[in-house]
Amino acid sequence: MKINFKSMKREYKILLIEDEKIYRMAFKRLVDDEKLPYDYIEATSVAEAQRVLDSQKFDIIIADYSLGDGTAFDVLGLVDDAPVIFVTGVGDEKVAIKAWKAGAYDYLIKDIQRNYLKAIPITIENAINHKKVREQVQLLSAAVMSTTDSVYITDLDNTIIFVNNAFCNTYGYQQDEVIGKNSDILSSRQDEDQANNQPYQNSDADEVEIYHIRKDQSEFPVSVSRSPIKDENGNEIAVVGVARDIS
Repeated sequence: MKINFKSMKREYKILLIEDEKIYRMAFKRLVDDEKLPYDYIEATSVAEAQRVLDSQKFDIIIADYSLGDGTAFDVLGLVDDAPVIFVTGVGDEKVAIKAWKAGAYDYLIKDIQRNYLKAIPITIENAINHKKVREQVQLLSAAVMSTTDSVYITDLDNTIIFVNNAFCNTYGYQQDEVIGKNSDILSSRQDEDQANNQPYQNSDADEVEIYHIRKDQSEFPVSVSRSPIKDENGNEIAVVGVARDIS
């Protein structure tokens, strides 16, 4: 992956936590030579980082693992939602695994030639993009879970793999009672079977008015819109259904 740094429009605010001057100077040289869009502040200890983090927000935190008054793990506890990149002079797989489990975005190992610096811009860009995607997914998930329409997702075998809160309230199921079940449990009527087995040739939603069955076996009319979910190659991987009670 090659990043065109000149094409970056946004300036990233970065906190560099590094107690060794030579590495702070190397980072500055990288930013200057590559003309990277970084507005960065330096801290040389956990305590200093805490003072800075108490008053400012950052897009990325780059923390040396071993600091004079603690480690990068102490920094993790000070950060709300900015990705944290660990940098260390000693390669240790156990520390790396522990860092990832604790919430660090990545773990870079310093080398004598300081080639690790070449990986920092790409790592930062990937971390920023990863955070954006995560925020979008969280927003979408919150929207789906809070909508008043019943939303359910099935795989290509009609097995239910997701339901939102409105679905549970409307149909009377707990999530664990319906996940993994065939969507046929929602209706035994022939028109529902036909709707479930329609082939999807495009991304347009198919909307029908049919009867569904709650957990207590009571029937009620719904307007159901069902659409295919496709992967990046255009292959169908699931189906999302939106049901609205029209009784």
